[in-house]
Amino acid sequence: MNRKLICLAALTALGLGTGAQAQDIYGGLGLPGLYTLGYAHPVGSSWGLRGELAGGLSWSGTGTDNGVSYNATIKSNRVGLFADWFPFSGGFRFVGGVTGNDQKMDFNSQGSGTATINGKPISMAGNYFNVTLKYPTATPYLGVGYGHQVTAKGLGFYADLGVTFGSFTSEVNTNAVSASGGTITQADVDAQKQKMNDSLGGLKYLPSFSAGLVYRY
Repeated sequence: MNRKLICLAALTALGLGTGAQAQDIYGGLGLPGLYTLGYAHPVGSSWGLRGELAGGLSWSGTGTDNGVSYNATIKSNRVGLFADWFPFSGGFRFVGGVTGNDQKMDFNSQGSGTATINGKPISMAGNYFNVTLKYPTATPYLGVGYGHQVTAKGLGFYADLGVTFGSFTSEVNTNAVSASGGTITQADVDAQKQKMNDSLGGLKYLPSFSAGLVYRY
């Protein structure tokens, strides 16, 4: 994925010119990515910069909605560039930054049951109404955390809790217009998509959490 290459390049750039100054590599577990890998570079005693890769979340399953069976898949990967501010002595910090996201959910109908599209029913036998929910490619991030402060070299602990700001949007792939024999129009499909986007628009942020070990060298 190109974003991973961008992140690795950013980490390499941060590492240049560090000389003898202490710096961190770290890894942990969390959500929305299952694993987190990163590099932290202190800038004085009160500030630090970090580059981070979080990913590995991949899930699939089946379900039923209003009598329509579907297959669902979810995946989440992201890269992030962050600035840490330590307002007090110790490890507590405020965090701000930006993330590049590859996060989506696919819901593919299995061709059974009756779907309702813009208030109009249509049999799904042999037909499909597939929906993909996508998170924005780039989002701002705000949070708080602990760790990466200027300390002695060796092992340590870190934790981060924050949110990215952005709303999922929907994409629809369906043969409902031709399959209904004119009962369902493209305007109905577009109206149903807009209803989904309106409901998703109420989700203005995505929580994020990660915790693990730091090695300072």
